[in-house]
Parts: sequence; C-alpha cells; structure tokens
Amino acid sequence: MRKLSLIIALTGLALPAVAEDQALLMGVERYDDFRRVNDATDILDAAEDLRDAGYTVSSLSNGSAPDMRRLLEGFAAEALEADRLVVALSGRFATDGARTWFLAEDSDTPTPFGLDDAISVDTVMDVLSRAPGQAVLVLGYDQDGFDSFGRYLREGVGRLDIPQGVTIIYGEPQQIEGVLTDAVAVPGGDVMAYVRDNRRLNMQGFQPQSLIMQTDEAAPAPAPSRPQIDPSLAAWNDAQEANTADSYRTFIFDYPRSPYVSEARRRLDQIESDPIRQAEIEEDGLNLTRNERRAIQRNLTLLEFDTRGVDGIFGPGTRSAIRNWQQNNGFPQTSYLTTEQINRIDAQASRRAAEIEAEQERAREEALALDRDYWEETGARGTVAGYRAYLERYPEGLFADQARDGLAAAQEAGSQETDNEEARAREEALNINPILRRLIESRLQQLGFNPGRVDGQFDNDTRRAISRYQRQGNLTATGYLDQATLARLLADTIGR
Repeated sequence: MRKLSLIIALTGLALPAVAEDQALLMGVERYDDFRRVNDATDILDAAEDLRDAGYTVSSLSNGSAPDMRRLLEGFAAEALEADRLVVALSGRFATDGARTWFLAEDSDTPTPFGLDDAISVDTVMDVLSRAPGQAVLVLGYDQDGFDSFGRYLREGVGRLDIPQGVTIIYGEPQQIEGVLTDAVAVPGGDVMAYVRDNRRLNMQGFQPQSLIMQTDEAAPAPAPSRPQIDPSLAAWNDAQEANTADSYRTFIFDYPRSPYVSEARRRLDQIESDPIRQAEIEEDGLNLTRNERRAIQRNLTLLEFDTRGVDGIFGPGTRSAIRNWQQNNGFPQTSYLTTEQINRIDAQASRRAAEIEAEQERAREEALALDRDYWEETGARGTVAGYRAYLERYPEGLFADQARDGLAAAQEAGSQETDNEEARAREEALNINPILRRLIESRLQQLGFNPGRVDGQFDNDTRRAISRYQRQGNLTATGYLDQATLARLLADTIGR
C-alpha cells in the first residue's frame, strides 16, 4: 500500500474552493474467506448524522479492495483542505506487530508477502495527520480475536505509529457508532468525555482534555485555524508507549499543567490497583535472559506443567503453565513470575529430578536382581541349553559375556571331539598289528618322547608322545597315527 506519497501524488487533483469537514466510513461484515463480523456495517448508519453536522461523507459497505482504494484516494485528495477529518473502519484487521491492514471483503488469507487486498492503516493515519488536533480515526474490531495468519501475521491491530494530533478510538464494532453519532456529530459534543465515560472504548494518540469536532451552530463560529499542538504531547506519547507506572509518574512530575495530567493520573491509579499489571511489571524488572526462560520452561515441564515447548519465549502455553503452577502452589494466578516463585519452581524441579533418578536407580537394581536370579536358574548350570536360554532373555545382561564364552567353549569341545573321532578312524584304517605298535612305542622312546611302557598298548602316555612328535614335526597334533605321521616316524628312526 502507498502511504504519504499517495497524498503528495494527489495534490494535482482539482480541490474544492471552500474547505469542508470530511468523513470516510467503511464497514465489512461479510468476507469471502473469513467468518462474519457482526455489526461491522453499523457505522454507516452515522453517515446521515455526520452530513447534518456539515461533514462531506464517503461510505462503503462490504467493499472490495479496488473500491476501498478508490474511496480512500478521493478522501485523501479532499482531506488536503479540510479542517476536520473523521475516518471509521470496522471489520477485520491483520498486523505483523508494527504495521496494520484493514481487510477488504475479497481479501485472501494474508501472508507476509500477500496483503494486496487490504488498506494500510498507516496510510490512513498519514492522511489524517493533515488536520492535527481535529483528526479522529475510529476502529471497530473483535477485541478478543487474535487468530494467527501463519508465523508472521495475526488478526487484530498492532502497535500504531500515530502522527501528532491524531486521535485513535477503538472498540467492538457495535460500540463505535456512538462515537460518531453522539459525540463527533453533536454540536459542542466532547469526544474525550464520551470515550472516558464508556468503559468499552479505548484511546491512543492525541488526547486533549476535550475534543470538540462540531461547534454549536447558535454560537458564532471562530475563524478557521490550525490548533496548536501542546508542547507536552510528545512526552505524553512516550509515556503511553512505555505504559508503566514510572513513565506516568515522570510525566506528571515534568508536566504538572499538561492537559493530559488527569488521564496520566487515571492510568497510574489503574496500573497500581491492577495486580496482574503489577505482576507483569515485576517480572519485566527481572530482565530474564532467553536461557533463564528456557530453564523455567524445562523445570515446569519436569513438574508436568506443559509449556508447549522450551524455546525461551513466554507465549500462551507458558503463561497457562505458570498460572496452573501458581494455582497448585497457593500463589495469585497472574501468569507472571516473581523471584520467589522462580526459586520455588527450581527447588521443586530439583527435588523431582532427584526423585526420578532414585526411581530409575530402584528400577535398575530390580532389573539386576531379576537378571542374577535368571542366571542362577539357566547359565550358571553350565549347559548349552542354559546359556542359550539366558541370552535369549538377556542378550545384554550381566552374564551375557560369560554365557557367550560358555557356548563358544562347548562348541569348540564339540569340534575337538569330532576331530578326534576322525583321527581315530584314520589310525584304525592303518591296521597296525601289536608288533608294529611296540616298534612305534620303541621309536618314540628312542627319540625322547617318553611313550611310557613299551607294550604295544596305545594308552594316554602313548597318545601324548604321538601328539608331541606331531607338533615337533609340524604335523596335525591329534595323538593318533595317520599315514603321514607313521611314515615320518619310521623314517626318522631308521635314519638314526
């Protein structure tokens, strides 16, 4: 959307010869892509009252974006010479926090790069700034509607960079019509008094003690002139921007005769009597870092108060968790934390962490006890079946390595037994007679392998002697004779 450049670009248009008060009314109740906004077009009912009060009124009900732009451009041209300016917008708004747009009937769902079907509220305020002190912007929208439009935009009105001399009034759509009909359009009607008396309306920007937008026709009208801007206005805007007890106290002290002092005192009293606002200010004073906020979120989550994430940002999820914790612990449910509460949460989380660790240790001890008991009934018996049963249940258990070693040893023993059977069969195939057996024992004895008694009986001593001979000769040491061992043995002895 174009802003002040729009006004400058229109200075070449034909202007009326006589200055007139200008009013622009736009309400959107029906949207193509959004739910209905009840009573949003009620502001158009004020058009007749404003015309009777001398305003030139432009109005549009449920308008498209092109129609809204045409109407705003015409209003901007006429506003250059107007003494008083009034704009009322009622319907749905979108904001990124710093900028705000009024959505047309045909607006698509907003994205950070797609707000073509909308009117910039900043541009509207720039137009109104052409009549400082006699410019009113009235906004009607759902005060409780804060739906999100993706990651960057949300519904509602963000922080407004209000030009000097522009008064902003906002409230629910059904509340704002009265500002126009019962204050702006009434001769001698005080807009400030009307808003202060209506608790459902709020103000920002230029807030003099009184603001008369229509003079009494019976009284002689003063010569047209631009109102003087009070020198305390900039400081008052700064105080409202900070919106703290200290900012209002400083303003009252520095500008005791300012027309905004009464409102500053009222807001100061409101802050000091509002426990939730006080709690918010107290938490702000703690200057919690992002990491400290993450620690609080982790502690609340550990205590089973769901913060909906641990990101160091205290959004609705964290505020709800804080409020629930405060309720459970006997604190006022402000959703804002004090130093005492942060320390209490930390202590409770530390205790809970210790409890969880103790519970886990008990569970580990119980698991180890079951592991040992099962080993005693299975693997400790030293059987292949026992080893396998234990490993099936406890593949990473206390005795898993021992069970695997046992299985490996059993398998090796089984393999050795098989090898011995084969070696015995090869020896039997040689058909060695008793005479040759005594000769073999004699040769082993002559070679120093100590076969025991030379009697033709291959006992354990004989087997060990054969095995030693085989190892020394780099033969397979089985303790049984085969063709290679017998030939080598006879050759060795004959050679001697």
